[in-house]
Amino acid sequence: MPDINGLELVSFVRQSGPYRSIPLVIISTEGSERDREKGLELGADAYLVKPFDPAELGRIAGELMGTAADRKSTRLNSSHSSV
Repeated sequence: MPDINGLELVSFVRQSGPYRSIPLVIISTEGSERDREKGLELGADAYLVKPFDPAELGRIAGELMGTAADRKSTRLNSSHSSV
């Protein structure tokens, strides 16, 4: 990315109100435990190292989509419960 790196992007998204709950997966060539911990600490939902197994990405995406749908449903139910 030309102006910011992936970790900065994760941090920015997690601090941005409208985008805070978007699931984020880091796919990186950096595979040290320190890099992984930093990415997750900043708010990534998953961290994959290149080369990665496409089936693993699919599994993670499926889990995260379910999690995102659950969060959205919870928000919708919460907003309706006060009516």
